[in-house]
Amino acid sequence: MDGRRDGRGMPGGRGRRPGGATGKIEGRPEGSWKLRCGFRRLQELKTKHANEVLMTLSSPGTRFKEALADESHDSNMTALILRCIAKALECESQRQGTIALLTTLEGSNFLKVKLMEFMFGLVGDEFEMMDRKESISDVIKLFIALAQNLPHSLSTLLGVFSIIETVITKLRLLDLLDDNLEQAFETCKECKEGIMKPKPMKQNRERQMEREDEREPDNDFRDINVCPQTIDVAAGMEHNTFLRRNKEKGGYRDLDHYLDVQFRLLREDFICPLREGIQEYIEALNNTGQIKRLQDLRIYKDIQIISPICDKSGLSYRICFDVDKLKRVRWESSKRLIFGSLVCLSRDGFRTMLFASVSNREIKLISKGIVDLKFENTHDEMAALPRDARFVMAETTAYFEAYKHVLRGLQNMRRIPFEKYIVRCETDKVKEPRYLRQRHITYDLRPLVDDGIILQGEKKLRNLGIPVLRDPSYNFSPLSAKCANIRIMDFDRWPSAAQLYLDDSQYKAVQRALTNEFVITQGPPGTGKTYIGLKIVKALLHNYKVWNTNLEGVVNHRPMLIVCYTNHALDQFLEGILSFYNGDILRVGGRSSSEALKNYNISAYRMKMRTSREIDGNITREARRMGWELNQIREAINEIALKIEIAEREIIHEDYLQQFMGNYYHELVQGFEQYVQFHNPGITLKKIKKSSAIVEWLGYGTILQIEHGDFEVPQEHIRQDVDEDGDLIDELPDEQDEQVDVVDDVDRIVEMRQIDDDDDIDFDFLEDLGLPADVERKLAKLHIKTKAVALNVSEFENAGNEEGGWQIDRKQKKKMKSKLRKELRSTNRMTERDFLNLQRMGHDIWGLTEKDKWRLYRYWTHKFCCSYRDKIRGKEAEYERSATRLREIQMQEDLQIMRLATVIGMTTTGAARYQSVLQDIGPRVVVVEEAAEVLEAHVLTTLSPECEHLILIGDHKQLKPNPTVYKLAKDYNLDVSLFERMVKNGMECDCLKYQHRMRPTISKMMRIIYPELEDDEVVKTYPDIKGISNNMYFIHHDYPESNDEEQKSHSNLYEAEYIVALCRYLKLQGYKPEHITILTLYSGQLFQLKKLMPKSEFYGTRITVVDNFQGEENDIILLSLVRSNDDGKIGFLKIENRVCVALSRAKHGFYVIGNLNLMSGNSELWRKVVEHAKRENLYGEGLHLYCQNHPNDAGINATEPEDFKKAPEGGCMKPCEYRLPCGHTCSLVCHVIDADHKESKCRKPCQKRICDNEEHRCRRMCFQNCGECSIPVDKTLPCGHVQKVPCSTQPHQFKCMAKCEERLPCRHMCQSLCGERHTEYCQHPVRRKFKCGHVVNVLCFEADSAICTKPCKQNLSCLHQCKGTCGECLNGRLHVGCKKRCERPLICGHICPDNCSKCPPCQRECNNRCVHSRCTQTCGELCVQCVEKCAWSCKHYTCSKRCFEPCDRPRCNRPCHMQLKCTHPCIGLCGEPCPKKCRICNRDEVTEIFFGTEDEDDARFVELEDCGHIFEVTGLDRYIDNFGKGDQDDAAIKLIECPRCKTLIRRNLRYGNEVKKTVLDIENVKRRIIGDRQKIQRMRYDIPEEIRTLSRKYPSDGKAMRKVYDTLFETNVDESTLAAVTNQIEFLKAINKIEQDWEKNIRNEELKEMFKDECLKDLTLFRNWILTTRKYFTEQELTDAEDEIARLQSFKRFIICIDRMVTRRDSVPSKLKSDLGELENLLKGGKKLKPGERDFMERILKDLEKAFPASGLGVSEEEKVQIVRALGERKGHWFKCPNGHPYVIGDCGGATIESRCPECNATIGGGSHQLRRDNQFAGEMDGAQFPAWSEQANLLNYQGF
Repeated sequence: MDGRRDGRGMPGGRGRRPGGATGKIEGRPEGSWKLRCGFRRLQELKTKHANEVLMTLSSPGTRFKEALADESHDSNMTALILRCIAKALECESQRQGTIALLTTLEGSNFLKVKLMEFMFGLVGDEFEMMDRKESISDVIKLFIALAQNLPHSLSTLLGVFSIIETVITKLRLLDLLDDNLEQAFETCKECKEGIMKPKPMKQNRERQMEREDEREPDNDFRDINVCPQTIDVAAGMEHNTFLRRNKEKGGYRDLDHYLDVQFRLLREDFICPLREGIQEYIEALNNTGQIKRLQDLRIYKDIQIISPICDKSGLSYRICFDVDKLKRVRWESSKRLIFGSLVCLSRDGFRTMLFASVSNREIKLISKGIVDLKFENTHDEMAALPRDARFVMAETTAYFEAYKHVLRGLQNMRRIPFEKYIVRCETDKVKEPRYLRQRHITYDLRPLVDDGIILQGEKKLRNLGIPVLRDPSYNFSPLSAKCANIRIMDFDRWPSAAQLYLDDSQYKAVQRALTNEFVITQGPPGTGKTYIGLKIVKALLHNYKVWNTNLEGVVNHRPMLIVCYTNHALDQFLEGILSFYNGDILRVGGRSSSEALKNYNISAYRMKMRTSREIDGNITREARRMGWELNQIREAINEIALKIEIAEREIIHEDYLQQFMGNYYHELVQGFEQYVQFHNPGITLKKIKKSSAIVEWLGYGTILQIEHGDFEVPQEHIRQDVDEDGDLIDELPDEQDEQVDVVDDVDRIVEMRQIDDDDDIDFDFLEDLGLPADVERKLAKLHIKTKAVALNVSEFENAGNEEGGWQIDRKQKKKMKSKLRKELRSTNRMTERDFLNLQRMGHDIWGLTEKDKWRLYRYWTHKFCCSYRDKIRGKEAEYERSATRLREIQMQEDLQIMRLATVIGMTTTGAARYQSVLQDIGPRVVVVEEAAEVLEAHVLTTLSPECEHLILIGDHKQLKPNPTVYKLAKDYNLDVSLFERMVKNGMECDCLKYQHRMRPTISKMMRIIYPELEDDEVVKTYPDIKGISNNMYFIHHDYPESNDEEQKSHSNLYEAEYIVALCRYLKLQGYKPEHITILTLYSGQLFQLKKLMPKSEFYGTRITVVDNFQGEENDIILLSLVRSNDDGKIGFLKIENRVCVALSRAKHGFYVIGNLNLMSGNSELWRKVVEHAKRENLYGEGLHLYCQNHPNDAGINATEPEDFKKAPEGGCMKPCEYRLPCGHTCSLVCHVIDADHKESKCRKPCQKRICDNEEHRCRRMCFQNCGECSIPVDKTLPCGHVQKVPCSTQPHQFKCMAKCEERLPCRHMCQSLCGERHTEYCQHPVRRKFKCGHVVNVLCFEADSAICTKPCKQNLSCLHQCKGTCGECLNGRLHVGCKKRCERPLICGHICPDNCSKCPPCQRECNNRCVHSRCTQTCGELCVQCVEKCAWSCKHYTCSKRCFEPCDRPRCNRPCHMQLKCTHPCIGLCGEPCPKKCRICNRDEVTEIFFGTEDEDDARFVELEDCGHIFEVTGLDRYIDNFGKGDQDDAAIKLIECPRCKTLIRRNLRYGNEVKKTVLDIENVKRRIIGDRQKIQRMRYDIPEEIRTLSRKYPSDGKAMRKVYDTLFETNVDESTLAAVTNQIEFLKAINKIEQDWEKNIRNEELKEMFKDECLKDLTLFRNWILTTRKYFTEQELTDAEDEIARLQSFKRFIICIDRMVTRRDSVPSKLKSDLGELENLLKGGKKLKPGERDFMERILKDLEKAFPASGLGVSEEEKVQIVRALGERKGHWFKCPNGHPYVIGDCGGATIESRCPECNATIGGGSHQLRRDNQFAGEMDGAQFPAWSEQANLLNYQGF
């Protein structure tokens, strides 16, 4: 222990700088290792993350190598270096960095000397050993890393190990060895033993693999999850996959051993590329920060999951990705993201992942960066993902769907047929099929003799509902009679090979195929594999009962299964069966291109059985029920998904965002319309309405750009398009000829993967009485998209330029599209709080910056998408459950159909999917075509335990299985098919001998591969190729190849041009395009050819890769070898199987072009082929061509593509001299096609006369019909104008193009052409004078609806000038909000960011903090008080209060006794943070005069933590104590601040009481601003009730106020906001009261119209102004609102008074006559009333109301009420005399006597209950509608008064 302590004090220890350096830092040499990785730096480094430690140590700039070379390190430094190294070695993601570090260590003095010294020092000191256990562990880690990565450093490693072993032994003796250290040492020993073993020689590799084959797995393969798991591929994990080889020779121990091997190899085949690619990606990312091109993986960035989508595969998710860097990808040919490809998505560097497979890949969508994925994760996991999540996606080309079905099939297998052969490889004796045993079975082979016989099956499927005809009869020939009963196992009784139309090898193959239970038939090219396969099937089908009768003699129907590798081969084979068999053939899978098989597809049988109701009723009912449910969910999800997709991918129309935009919707739309009308009066309203305001607002519209003239793409919109390698992307030409179709290996892969058109869910169940579901979906999608999309970003570059809009070329549009895509993908959006702040501040959204506009737009779309996502949450899982159930039901339906079939045809992929059904059906006979191309596991899963007869047909010398992982093929034999394995294990195999395809010249070359191959007589009769001297030729060149990194392929332009020229020449010889096939081994060449071959010229010519042409043939084959380089690389051309296919496809002519020297120098097979060609004179640098019309001429040697142009029409350059029927001579050069000129057309000018005018001649070619004369002549049209009209056109048929001269109803001239309809919206500008007096130019058609656009310029109550227009401010009555920035300091110290108004609570982040924490509220909210114990403490005083309370201790003024880092004494005070400045080292800074006492020797200083400035304490104390205590003008509530920089002081404990006091004052002010909490609570309760009351009376206003209320109350509100809402409700009530009074009290129609025109419009505008969402009413707004209410109420009172006067036919009192007109002008003027005008108006209105009271009786309303109450009569008793004076008739209310009026002495009353005619009923007195004495009164008057 003492030694350790002494070590720290020694030179190089902690007390001094490492290495013993005592000089100043300035004295060190620049760049010294001690500066970069000295003791202190390493101390910091060891606490960092392992990645950072490794990057630092492995970087040359760290000088770590120099540190390791230094010999002066003490034990502490050595231990620290070891710790850092061990920490660095923990990083698993930087493989290169690790090796670099270990390499540096390996040759260093540190490893060889210092480490040894350090470890020996531990051995001698047990205390040191105990303390240095961590260092011992670090040394062990270093040893293990060196042993694993640099095992060649053997001598160094053994020295290190020996000392480790010594130390561990010592620890063990002292009983100090813990478990972790012992376990680490055991690993160390294993590594040492590993490097001591001799390096295995190449021959030992086989022994090692054999040992691995004998190992037993740790787990049961049936328990392994088929789907990939994170642990299988995640970055940074150990992956030691247990694998054993597929045995080429010899058997397996048992079935489980066999299945385990197949399962693990197959699973590794799709997981390995993903795992290794991810590791490579992570390593590249960590080492360089850049992604290099990965071998087995493709990376896509910026992945966004848009929405769920329901399709026929079930529930998928639509994703989008960044395609900007993939512009060179030809998606139609690329293997990227093809159907079924496995992908994984990650957000955290592939530590966690989502797995999925591609479910839909439309070229149109994927080129835009959209693809559909089917995830393996649960829907809850998918729903939990945040909308803004962005992923990195890794893709491997493995087809997971096929793997999944096969792997699950392997797991479910408990027994298999033919285990003896397949598992144990006991192939010496193959038995006959089980159904041929124990009986003398006879076959009827007559159909093989009479080849034209059509077999008749039972037709259970084809004749549904019709009785089945049994035992059909055939008209066999007498020659075949002997073959009726052949004992099939007795070959002597068989008919001869000639009788069966077979050659000897075919005959033996058919015999073995019909008599062995396990059959291998090899067919070299052209030998008739398919032919004998059909013969075998024909024999079996005719003898159907033999193999469908069990041992008891009972017929037990089992179908025959035909399996092929490709859809094309399956179609061919089934068509062959169809040619001789009329029975139940079933083709499973909809990817058939055969018309003949259309009615035999399973989908056709489904429809037929449903129609005839042959399907089990339970299945049909359940399917329809589930289908209906599924369709409902599907339509709901897809409709919403479409809207989400549009919002994510395009710019969505503002109408769809309206509910999320609040009042900004109207501001956006109206602002746009007003701006356009003001600045561009020539634009029609129709065009404005058609445009989108939101697109114009974002700056991508067409209208608002007109005033800027020609558009120039903004610089920020332009960026250079680069690919993944950083190269500029070449733009393809905008227009190209349509190119010929090619068949790439991608097409082949996709075609094999997609099992069925209606793959999983059959939506035939879902068709209703209306349109089919897919048509309805398309129409709905079109409707939604048309309405919702404001700017179609996806088609942006293809959209035409609108007239008057941007005139930009397509390239510029592409750049702008990239900018738009970037903006739409961005996640930078406004938060809820940002949006509310924007609303509250009343910002003009048209004035926002482009960045803020996009942030606001993304906020709206975020709300839009979230609202729709919520609607479908939960429906995804429901859809998937229903879809799974429906698939199960459909599988049962398919099972029922398949049981009825006699022959079932499937591809291997289809068989994998239907594996469970096949196990149920149990086919007895299985025929596998192309068996040598199929992975063994795929064949195995097609076999059920009931299979008794397996026939494999293929050729393992041609194409083999193609695993995804090459290593699995090379090291683990995964590319060995069951077919090949059986051959290698000695199973009898029949190899066909006679070929029927290739002419002898070609087949002679094929004997290099198949020595025993012989020619059939038919191939010797083939005609020679026309126009070419040789039928087969090898053309040599040395033009170099080109590489396509994206396609990982190669091309050769010279070969492509030569091949195209040759193909064109062959067509000119008369060959049809479909008789020519172009083959190549590289997809890069395929698309080089495609670019050179326009479809219009080469349609019908097949262009494909060799792998796609397996099993096919054509008359003429042109083969391009492509490879030509100086590296000796020939790639695929080394694979003999592929070369064999390529050389054996031609029948009549075969032409090969390539660098044949390169081929022969790098392949033994090619060497033999080239030698053969040279020997036969079929080799040269060009073809010799001859003219068929002039065969004796010299001909052409075509060594270059241009040489073929010497025969432009296929003959030669001589002119054709044939005379045509028209008299002209043929103008062509010598041509072969149509030599008799029966189809030739004369191309010379016609010049015939075509009308009465002698000068008018036909302008067409001689062969064309002359037609009518189209020469223009002057003609007078019906309108009177003279125009140029085609000679044959009548004047009334021609549209006049002159300008229209008629006037419109508005008296302006029509703006259309004479032949068009008159102008609907007159665009002529007119001058309009508004009420405000301004005269403004407006468009004629808008004259009545326009508003004044002159600036308002009135001074508001805040004394700022109004920035609105006269029309916006309603002629000064209701001003728009003040736009001037407030910029007043708030109580918190921040500057008010709002517009001029009553300053709201501050919304910025609160800066209040203490030493414990900071406030997390906004500045305007009350701070949460810190209740921690106060931290102000020193050894003299300690505060006992909580943090927020005033401290109960004084300031301590005693000096601090601490020492600074420079060893000088601290200049601070006791208990205060030590200032960083030193009185000695920083004298000039410390003694700088500020308060005046700084230069005193005993001066003490305080450092302010908030800004870092230091001050002399007495001066600062005095400053703080007097802060804010000036005169009244200076006094204010504000935090104390730094006297130098004015930073607010919040954290300093010495002045904590001053800070707390000010904070308390500020909190009190906040409370007053926010308001009384109880009152706020009460108002929050009352306001909804008031809104409900408003809704009952005025529903529309109530609904609008509810929306305003809901918008405001998403966040906290203060009392001002609640008061604003209350005011809005009261104003709305006042508005509605005015409207009610108008309806009730004005009777005169003219006055009603006057009120409607003058007042109701203003009321509507006022209502809209009131309903604007606002946080508060400014003083100006309240004043304006109150004045407007008063004005409108006065207007109502005025019209009611006039209505009374008119109704009563009274006249205006003389004293009011002069004032009445002035009053009317004031009210109609529409201006804000001045105080004097308001007083005048009130006086006149009172006089009017007095002159014309409501009763019309000369009494006021108050007098009237008092009179009625005093008399107490019921309703209906009041009447008036002829002069209008009221009186009462008592009793019954009927007039019985007459009397005199007390006012005017007129006669009143009447007699016999009849009122005098000159008297009137006065219902206005008591509100009665009828006199009391009347029938009506019984119902209406007596209801209480």
